[in-house]
Amino acid sequence: MLRKGDVFAGYTIRRVLGYGGMGVVYLARHPRLPRLTALKLLNRELSADDESRRRFEREADLVAQLEHPNIVNVYDRGNDDDQLWISMQFVAGTDVATADVNVLTPDRAVQIVAETATALDFAHAGGVLHRDVKPANILLAKPPIGRPERVVLTDFGIAAVRDSETTLSSAGTITATLAYAAPEHITGAPLDHRADQYSLACTLFWMLTGSVPFPGPNPAAVIQAHLSKPVPPLRSLRPDLPPTLETVLARATAKQPEARYASCTEFAQAAKAALFAVPGPWHHHQQTTATGVVLRAREPYPQQHYSRPATPPQPYPQARPATPPQPHQQAPPTTPAQPHQHVPRPPTSGVPPRRGTQRPGTIDFPGGRNHPGYIVPPQPRRPP
Repeated sequence: MLRKGDVFAGYTIRRVLGYGGMGVVYLARHPRLPRLTALKLLNRELSADDESRRRFEREADLVAQLEHPNIVNVYDRGNDDDQLWISMQFVAGTDVATADVNVLTPDRAVQIVAETATALDFAHAGGVLHRDVKPANILLAKPPIGRPERVVLTDFGIAAVRDSETTLSSAGTITATLAYAAPEHITGAPLDHRADQYSLACTLFWMLTGSVPFPGPNPAAVIQAHLSKPVPPLRSLRPDLPPTLETVLARATAKQPEARYASCTEFAQAAKAALFAVPGPWHHHQQTTATGVVLRAREPYPQQHYSRPATPPQPYPQARPATPPQPHQQAPPTTPAQPHQHVPRPPTSGVPPRRGTQRPGTIDFPGGRNHPGYIVPPQPRRPP
């Protein structure tokens, strides 16, 4: 068991992400690149088993060929101190198994199934069967702000190539989780892509009800129910769901693969159509993308919270009528200027006063040698 700070195959361990049937997955830092990866290590007790080693290595080889946005990416694999490891994409978020089914809405459950179906059909087109589809292997990546969540399918640990003569489960052990395993997988019959569809339908049943289709008290009871009993009525646990959705689940979980849908995407589309065929609260959350995936939109705010009450449009005020121009009024005739009348001064003694002097008792003109208000005394008369 590695601890925080330990170095394995050049990767610095941060913490444990989870445990599986074949090993432990750690969050580790890449030795050369500035990124975090999911480092999956095969248990040492299984490393001695040749079949377990081949299965572990086959997972890396198969997933490395599947480049799809809804499938986890594999970066590298190797052997360090006789312990096999796989370096995979780290998906920040959670898985469907840890989701609260009381909060998980039906439209969101259908959206998760639709994106998982896209990943499965892509793998099936490449000849790869997952064979262990369950809520714990469906990751919900933490979305950026303003973007919908991304569903990522992981853990192809028991995947196999379709139509191969030998499979990695030839030892006769049941490697898939019994609660979601198809009948043909339990009996060891040849498998095809419709076995993954059966497991995906059981996963949808759990997301809608919070219970697996066959919750038996022991593995033998679960196996017997998968082989002989039909899926319980969906409305017995969720009366608010439309009855047509029960029909879709019954077909996807048929005991004979020939009675199921042709592909996982066809099953997801049928579930979507059945859910939205009947009016329900999920209608207000529906938002379909160009790829046909149903997203859950945020509930809109009430209009009065963010908009003003509408007011009737007011007529555009017309301009005032222009006042007609008035005729030009001539100014009243002015009195013609009268010629200046000279007022003769009273006679003096015959001698004009000198410049800068005035008659006794008067004020000298401004700018003279005497300041204003100065009284000029009389001057004595000089002889000629």
